[in-house]
Amino acid sequence: MTAQFQVTGIVGTGAMGRGIAQLAAQAGSEVLLFDNQPQASEKARAEVCAQWDRLCEKGRMDAATVAACKDRLRCADTLDDLAPCTLVIEAIVERLDAKQGLFAALEGIVA
Repeated sequence: MTAQFQVTGIVGTGAMGRGIAQLAAQAGSEVLLFDNQPQASEKARAEVCAQWDRLCEKGRMDAATVAACKDRLRCADTLDDLAPCTLVIEAIVERLDAKQGLFAALEGIVA
C-alpha cells in the first residue's frame, strides 16, 4: 500500500490525535506524534499500540500488520522534527490563540 502522505505529523495526542495517528499509520503513512506536554507523545504511542494489540487478539488485524503499523508510529521531540512531514494535522485544544501560535510556528518549519 502506498500512502498519499508519506510522512504525517500529528500535533496533539489526546483522543482525537491518537485516533488520527492510528488510522494514518494503518493507511501506510509514517506518523510523527508531537505534544508539548512531557511524555504525552510516548503515552499516546503506547495507547495506540495497545489498541492494535487488542485488534490482533480479536482477529481484526494480523500480527504482521500490527508490527508494521507500530514501526510507522514514532514520537517527535520538538516541532522542528515535523519538518519532513508532507501533512501536519493539528489536534490541540480548541483555543484560537493556541491554534494561531501553532500554525505560526509550523509555517517556518514545514515547507
